[in-house]
Amino acid sequence: MPRYHIILRTCDIVHSLHHAPRPFNLDKRSLIKVCFKSLYNAVKDYPHRITILGDRLSPEMQEFFRGYPVTLLNEELGNDKSLRRQMEIALESDPEEWIYLVEDDYLHTPDAFEWIDDLIVNREKYMSKKRLARQIRFLHVRLDDKPLIIHTPDYPDRYLPKYLRFSLIFLSKYCHWRQVTNTTFTFMMQGKTVRKYKEILLRSSIGADDGFLSRRLFAGLRFGSKALCLSPIPGVSTHMHDEVMSPLVDWEKVIKDLV
Repeated sequence: MPRYHIILRTCDIVHSLHHAPRPFNLDKRSLIKVCFKSLYNAVKDYPHRITILGDRLSPEMQEFFRGYPVTLLNEELGNDKSLRRQMEIALESDPEEWIYLVEDDYLHTPDAFEWIDDLIVNREKYMSKKRLARQIRFLHVRLDDKPLIIHTPDYPDRYLPKYLRFSLIFLSKYCHWRQVTNTTFTFMMQGKTVRKYKEILLRSSIGADDGFLSRRLFAGLRFGSKALCLSPIPGVSTHMHDEVMSPLVDWEKVIKDLV
């Protein structure tokens, strides 16, 4: 059975890094609270541990997190140092754990870990090479054996004509999983995968360069030493900015069910 280590970076000082509007008129602290509650409720029935990496958290937010069974760290970091510290914590995790590096403004569906767990447990069934159509056997790789990275949201811009890519798509019990070639700094991988790509992960923390991370880490249809990154359709999380929310999910209802 998969075991999860969630490492959540959070800071309630900055309202929005890119000054983008927040949905549903949520202030930053309310946003952090509802996003964390959604994540905690989604994972609570699965083997897990949670590390909160706070960056100069206010007393109010420290008290909030202490109300949950988490390890709370509160340091003076800044965005780049916070990313690096998060990755250093991930490097100390068990090789077999699934490490979820997540930012504090991602809202999760109640069944997020049910879908994720199903993909991990049944990966060979869903993507075994012997099951692949002969038209894509040119890949010459075992997809069920490549490092797997899970990006939990489904960004709507990847469906715009100028961003379209050829992608592998897999059907699981609950949803489709689409191969993606770029992510934010919210994604999941095993501890041994964190170690494999240690240099890329640490280098990407300089300037919070998710473009560098994506170019170096995620495969298209040619794999080499790169990883297979999958995102669910529909998303099991959403980045809480008005213009990039995962489609096909009633996120307002998700919030109303939490408060």
